[in-house]
Amino acid sequence: MIANLLQTPIDYLKGVGPNRAELLRKELGIHTYQDLINFFPNRYLDKTNYYKIKQLQQNSAEVQVIGKIVGLRTIEQKRGKRLVADFVDETGKMELVWFRGQKWIRENLKINTPYVIFGKTNWFNGLFSMPHPEMELLEEHEKSLRTAMQPVYPSSEKLTNKGITNRVINKLMQQLFIETKGKFYDTLPQNIHADLKLISRAEALF
Repeated sequence: MIANLLQTPIDYLKGVGPNRAELLRKELGIHTYQDLINFFPNRYLDKTNYYKIKQLQQNSAEVQVIGKIVGLRTIEQKRGKRLVADFVDETGKMELVWFRGQKWIRENLKINTPYVIFGKTNWFNGLFSMPHPEMELLEEHEKSLRTAMQPVYPSSEKLTNKGITNRVINKLMQQLFIETKGKFYDTLPQNIHADLKLISRAEALF
């Protein structure tokens, strides 16, 4: 029964495991599948548009761009280093910048492979840059379960530092819908649904 399934400890959701489960319990109070499905976003991002690099404006907006990384380099700073990638589409070039997590990023980025990036842009010395962008391979982006309005979930610095980003929470939520087959049954009487013209609980949660 779906009711019993929703009481499953969050440890057993594919993609979680014991370490992530412990963090989700401590930082967000998520103990079960039921807790996760009731973990609501605090805002949404409009990801209906894909911009070309030449269309970007100097207003530090959150934008989504499709392109490829053609080069990667480490630059020394007064304090530490930063990792910089040259990101291009058919209209121009911009930079992607990371100040932390550089070893993992360098080892996992794919050169000359289409990515969808998302984040806030900066304008400096005639070039746009995007620090710590959200990144997804275009191939995976096109296959993933997603909507135009992307949810942004409450988080903490500890979760982010441990790699449980908003994108990870989104993927866990998608996995939960897959494992439960989206069968969330209504608790309101049918006559109330009919009188108020309400959509089903499953549809509302989805």
